[in-house]
Amino acid sequence: MPTVHLMTHHRAFTGGEAVVEVDGATVGQVMDALEERFPGLGESLRSGSSAGIDGEVHAEPEYVAVQPDTVIYFLAPLVGG
Repeated sequence: MPTVHLMTHHRAFTGGEAVVEVDGATVGQVMDALEERFPGLGESLRSGSSAGIDGEVHAEPEYVAVQPDTVIYFLAPLVGG
């Protein structure tokens, strides 16, 4: 299962857990699984997070494919130009 690392303010949804594992074939499916397990978290991630996926940062990560060994770091959104 993909491993998800969460920023401090997202940990309020997880009871303080910083790293969780959830299933999904895309980052969007991972967000859905996080929402199901931790109500409010998936919505929070969709409304304001970029993601580092296996070392590559994505400003709009929802459709990025992931593998069972993928590591995802949710980050503050990328802005600017």
